Amino acid sequence: MNKTNTSIHTASTVFAVAGLTVAFALMSLPMFASAATYAYVDASGEVKPVLADTWQEAIAKAPNIHIHSGVMLLDSPSDFDIVGNDVAGY
Repeated sequence: MNKTNTSIHTASTVFAVAGLTVAFALMSLPMFASAATYAYVDASGEVKPVLADTWQEAIAKAPNIHIHSGVMLLDSPSDFDIVGNDVAGY
């Protein structure tokens, strides 16, 4: 009986440690994710989003970006309201 209890206790400990390891790994994922959402104006004048790690990468990755467009970091919920708008003069 003593051996059975020890085996169950050991297995429980292994599962608990494995579960905690997975939980900590999942919690640390946002720490390694650095992509942000940027907005830019495309060639037709529409404001569109692009995901990138830096503003330089956002400009390089933005499809059909207007020649005079830059990028704007979208970091608050109200910033996302501009996506989909049309910019006059483009």
